Amino acid sequence: MSEARHSQIWRTILVLTAVSLFAFPAQAKYSGGAGEPNDPYQIATAADLIGLGETPGDYDKHFILTADIDLDPNLPGRKIFDKAVIAPDTDPTKEYFQGTPFTGVFDGNGRIVSRLTVRGKDYVGLFGQLTWAEVKDVGVVDANVTGSGTCVGGLASMNFNSRVSQCYSTGTVGGAEYVGGLVGGNSCRYAHIASSYSMAMVSGIGEWSRCVGGLVGSNDAPDGDGCDITNSYSTGSVSGNSLVGGLVGDNSGWIRASYSIGKVSGTGWWGVGGLLGHSWGTATACFWDTQTSGQTTSAGGTGKTTPEMQTAATFLDAGWDFVGETVNGSEDIWKIAEGLRYPRLSWEKYSGGTGEPNDPYQIATATDLMALGETPADYDKHFVLTADIDLDPNLPGRKVFDKAVIAPDVNAVLVWYWDPFDGTPFTGAFDGNGHTISHLTIIGGSYVGLFGQLGSGNWACVSNVGLHAIGVRGTGHSVGGLAGSTYNASITACCSSGSVSGDYGVGGLVGDNIGTVITSYSSASVTGDHEVGGLVGDNSYDGRGWGSIFSSYSTGAVRGTGWSVGGLVGINCGDITASYSTSLVSGTINVGGLIGDDCCHDMMGGCGHTEACFWDIQTSGQSASAGGAGETTAEMQTAKTFLEAGWDFVGETANGEEDIWWILEGKDYPRLWWEARHD
Repeated sequence: MSEARHSQIWRTILVLTAVSLFAFPAQAKYSGGAGEPNDPYQIATAADLIGLGETPGDYDKHFILTADIDLDPNLPGRKIFDKAVIAPDTDPTKEYFQGTPFTGVFDGNGRIVSRLTVRGKDYVGLFGQLTWAEVKDVGVVDANVTGSGTCVGGLASMNFNSRVSQCYSTGTVGGAEYVGGLVGGNSCRYAHIASSYSMAMVSGIGEWSRCVGGLVGSNDAPDGDGCDITNSYSTGSVSGNSLVGGLVGDNSGWIRASYSIGKVSGTGWWGVGGLLGHSWGTATACFWDTQTSGQTTSAGGTGKTTPEMQTAATFLDAGWDFVGETVNGSEDIWKIAEGLRYPRLSWEKYSGGTGEPNDPYQIATATDLMALGETPADYDKHFVLTADIDLDPNLPGRKVFDKAVIAPDVNAVLVWYWDPFDGTPFTGAFDGNGHTISHLTIIGGSYVGLFGQLGSGNWACVSNVGLHAIGVRGTGHSVGGLAGSTYNASITACCSSGSVSGDYGVGGLVGDNIGTVITSYSSASVTGDHEVGGLVGDNSYDGRGWGSIFSSYSTGAVRGTGWSVGGLVGINCGDITASYSTSLVSGTINVGGLIGDDCCHDMMGGCGHTEACFWDIQTSGQSASAGGAGETTAEMQTAKTFLEAGWDFVGETANGEEDIWWILEGKDYPRLWWEARHD
């Protein structure tokens, strides 16, 4: 009886165990996926990436990055690595690679791995050794990789019979030998590097450092066949002892349609070149910049001046395949901003960067700016202007726009007299970096300006940009030089000049504002029907928020044929503080030197609020305003007028220490501290 009971208990335990095995599946690896070609393992976190590195059994699997990964050693769970993150060398005391190579597929999916920091010996980089593997579409950004020994690269220390494509690196890379910004050693017949680049600064470490290159340290085909680099480039400085090259230090393979521009220096007496330090391989249709490199000779390639390197004909004549031409092929591998920049790969976005806060996309050309406008998927990213941009429609590649350049209204549907915005708003950050955009010309409908709409559910930021000599004309509402409309957005230290016209909600800087305008101004002339202002047409309110204007001004003439016309703001339903206008103002109904009308009669908005604001009663031609205090020209050019109202001027501390304003007493009106950058 007892034995039967025990037997029954054991049968129950076995059944429950079996059920539990089916009821509770094994914990998924990484952030998803199965490691198969059609279902790759998903790498979404630093823990995933480090976990991959610690799992050699998975090195033959398929992986995909699904998010940008920051490996900053100061962040939780990160570290300064002493070996490669993936496929490291396991015994640095021995001469050759002793670890398990990565033999799978790693698809970066256009994502980045940033701030990788390695302090090791041999075979250091994101990957230690690639063998019959594929790595594609990944950027290693702000890397700091140092190896005291051999084979050091930002992406991979050694590429053995593997393919690397559409990859790039930035930061610093240093090692004793076989040191490259992207790959340390590219070795054997089937080792390929294609459509990739490095901007990393590369240094040879030690008195006898060798095989040091901006892209690859050594492109080594042992039997003189294969091992190729195609359609790639490097821009970072390169230094070492011998076998030092702007693109490749030592080459015995094939290099095609590639270039380098980085400064090259070597302490040895041989093997230092602008493109290649030493070569018994081939370099076809390759170039280096003799001016920026400081080198007039190379073991391969053709030296060109900087202007020649920024001229499409240099490369087209050599057979390079560019976007828009078919004579050299239809793959559209390269693109160039003629006369402004060196060739870039067609898959690269803009003029550099990754769109992250610490590495914003670089907008350097009209092409970049228009490409941004045509890429709504990037409207939540970070951008920085790195050069002044002229959008004169008479220049090659420019045009008269019929919509906003960025975040345009795409399908306007009239509702009463107001068509709601029907597009993708810009919700990212755009830093003008003190540069200007000039001669913007638009003839369109509603939501017209450089930006159609700034902000939405997410906050947008635009700062430090000047718009000069613009001609913006809309037939509808929400028309401004910088932005047609804003909601949940801040505009800081921006300005506009030229002319802006529209029907209603028209402003020199912003048409319809439910955001914040800070330390900005407009000298543009503004024309419209109603709700017309020198800086902002409608400083609005919609039940979710209201517009605010701080420490800003306008000087351009303002003319309205209908109601609500003001020197600074046409109609104010929000807050305006420490701002002024000297604009000549003309209109029909509700016309004011500073503000044409407020919202006291408006059931939606209540009354607008104005504090410590002024307008010039002489230059405006208006003795009344719906807010602010009217002063004579002489009073408006006297610091005391504003100091007594609490304005914060350079050199005084009673009203604050931000030093927002300065004035040439008795000669000029107050000016913003930053204005010299756009004068």
